[in-house]
This record gives sequence, C-alpha cells and structure tokens, in this order.
Amino acid sequence: MQINVAQLLKWPVGTTRSYPIDTDEPLMLDDTTTFTLSGGRVRLDRIDSGILARGDVAGSVELECGRCLEMFQAPIQVHFEEEFAPLIEVNTGALLPPPEDELIFTIDPNHLLDLSEAIRQNTIASLPIQPICTPTCAGLCAICGGNRNLNPCTCADDEGENRPFAALRSLLH
Repeated sequence: MQINVAQLLKWPVGTTRSYPIDTDEPLMLDDTTTFTLSGGRVRLDRIDSGILARGDVAGSVELECGRCLEMFQAPIQVHFEEEFAPLIEVNTGALLPPPEDELIFTIDPNHLLDLSEAIRQNTIASLPIQPICTPTCAGLCAICGGNRNLNPCTCADDEGENRPFAALRSLLH
C-alpha cells in the first residue's frame, strides 16, 4: 500500500490526487489478527507540511464472539485521516527535521507514502469492544458452559436469579 508522492510534493498546496486501495495481502493487526482488505480509496491532498491522506477501506477481520466464544468473520468499514511529513526535501534532496508531533507519519526517503500503518491503527480503533457473531447469539450456558447456539441447554434453571453463582455454589458441597 505504497504510493510514490514525489510529483505531488512538487505541486502547490491544495493539489489533490485520488488512488484506489487494493491489495491481496492481509494486514496484520497484531500477532494473531489479520484484516483482509476488500477495497477502498484514498485522497491525497498537498498541504504545507506534506500530505494529508483521507480515505475509506472495507474488509473483514476474524474475531471471537463475546457471547459464544466462536470465531467469525466481522465486516469492518474504516475511515482514516492522517498527515504524512517528508523526511527529504523533494527538490533539493536536503534532509528535513522530523515532525514535532510524534503522531504524524513520515514519507520515506524515496518519497513513498506507506498507508499500511495508518490503516492498521485506524482498523484497530474501529474494532467493536465486544464483538457478537449474530444479534441472536444465545451465548454459553451459565451452568454447564455449553454453546446454546449448537444445542439447546438441558440444565435445570433451579437457581433462579443466582444462576451465575451455581458453579461456585457447587464448590461448597
């Protein structure tokens, strides 16, 4: 997801270019989670300090359901707006000081703007706090721990309102 922005850096402030975002390689969000990109677009605007990248990507992430603990593919829509600062002045080749703001991404010395890290960070921020595989997910039985989506639970509901404490109560006997 690299774009050569050497020409855009030579143009005046306000110049805009638009590019499709498509790749066959999944983006690693962490050690185990991958984001499979299905498409998107990015708009690059020349600003005084470098490039402003604004875009939208769509894809899917394999997540664990917060109710039944089964893995499922969750569709994800990600919008991002990130600033990129050059490390080398494009016309003279002189080194530029690094940006004062640590949150600003940098354009490499070959004038390649890499969107991967910006998309990765924004995708992580877009993930649901408690992912649910389906709105009708029945979850796990509080007594036996069985997945109630696969088989109806036959556990007796004799604990009433204290059902979550039934497993702990059995330890007392």
